[in-house]
Amino acid sequence: MTFPVVLVVCLLTPVVVSSLPRDCADLYSLDNRAVSGVHTIYPVDDDTAVQAYCDMDTDGGKWTVFQRRMDGSVGFTRPWDQYKRGFGNADGEYWLGLENLYNLTYKRSELRVDMEDFSGNSSHAQYSNFYIDSEDHGYMLHLDRFTDGGAV
Repeated sequence: MTFPVVLVVCLLTPVVVSSLPRDCADLYSLDNRAVSGVHTIYPVDDDTAVQAYCDMDTDGGKWTVFQRRMDGSVGFTRPWDQYKRGFGNADGEYWLGLENLYNLTYKRSELRVDMEDFSGNSSHAQYSNFYIDSEDHGYMLHLDRFTDGGAV
């Protein structure tokens, strides 16, 4: 099995600033000097701290990366409960978790998928409307309005 050199799936949510950042866009609103890297966000409430990679550079920045695959060092063949809560490390390969993703996207978000192959060729796809349903509805994916990129 081969893996892409880089697969980064990230989202940009509407800004709702509180004292703690709900996502990377909130983090930027609280500190516009925040740089790309691992940051603590609170996708559900003030008691739900998770580590996430924030891309503060690509296409204006403020992207919360919820899936990152680079070299296959983290296995993604996992049981359901691990996909629900997340796994891996935000500074490398990881999955943020379906429940966190639901809480980040239920008010609708933008989605950007960046891909790069072993030869360094890259492409992306961007969508203006993305969200997933709650667990009660099977975390169903909703995606429409392709807006940019060559990887449709």
